[in-house]
Amino acid sequence: MSPDNVANAAARRQALRVDDFVHFERRYALRHHFPDLEPANRTSRTANPLAIEGCIRERQPMPGCQWVGSDLDIHQTCETHALANGPAHLSIIVVLEGEAELRLADEYWRVGAGQSALIAYDGRQPLSARHRSQQRIRAINLTVTAETLASDTRLSPLHRLLSQGSQCRSLALGSGLMRSLDAWVATEEPGRDESLLEEGLTLQVLSRALSHAPATEPLPALTPRDREWIERVRHYLQAHPDADHTLTDLAKLACMSPSALRSKYRRHYGRSVFDHLREYRLLLAMRLLREGLKVQDVAFRVGYRHATNFATAFRQLHGIAPSDVYQVPEFHRARHLRHPP
Repeated sequence: MSPDNVANAAARRQALRVDDFVHFERRYALRHHFPDLEPANRTSRTANPLAIEGCIRERQPMPGCQWVGSDLDIHQTCETHALANGPAHLSIIVVLEGEAELRLADEYWRVGAGQSALIAYDGRQPLSARHRSQQRIRAINLTVTAETLASDTRLSPLHRLLSQGSQCRSLALGSGLMRSLDAWVATEEPGRDESLLEEGLTLQVLSRALSHAPATEPLPALTPRDREWIERVRHYLQAHPDADHTLTDLAKLACMSPSALRSKYRRHYGRSVFDHLREYRLLLAMRLLREGLKVQDVAFRVGYRHATNFATAFRQLHGIAPSDVYQVPEFHRARHLRHPP
């Protein structure tokens, strides 16, 4: 697929199979890996299974800058690995929905919805990103080559950052800019006059990377033990979403202080403990509504005293009102299967 065809197809939803990723590998010096499709794990007989569905918009708003916006449903867990001795560059990853897992050398981070990361990559360390299956990913990735950073005096601080070696830093973009980026990704049919907007957004993102130094301290890596115990907490929340949880009790489960759990959990997942608990409760709410329980009863079950607050949170996660679940055809088929005439 030529670059022009990629741009022309940007507004169309595409179904990409595993073999289709060769195009991206050649363009960006990457290697893709689908761990769930290893011979030992593969259960499907499909030789070239569906990997993702959605929209990928590739732009070059300025020389030496690559801007990629994605709105994807991930069907197969996908890992993207930078090729050994790949070109040095600086990347800014903005996650609007879902989460991405990043690994640079022996350090590991998660970037959750509403968060951003700045990666300086000198080409000498292993660098990879992982998107788990069964999630929607809406994100923007801005990549600037080392040559561009060196030639543009406005970007010299970022070039100095890259000269210090590969590293990952958190980056706060601000709510206004995040809304603008979200709106750009949500645009289904961008016109030819979008180039100025894209260049403007690129400059704003780079400006935040330059000027927001307090938010660009290196992210401290967690030990394997930290990750193990923090993941234990998340699995416990997922298994018992309707139980009463306190930070103190969860900290005991993780064998650390409440303040350490709060800090390390957010560092690991890019979200707070109770952000995850809220999500798991709303997923439970969807299951209960599909089983036919009343909205008010479900709201109380998952910890909401007021149905209006529950409805607002439910719509934010699922995109529909709780009462609309009863109108979904699958709901009626499920009821029919449980209660045959």
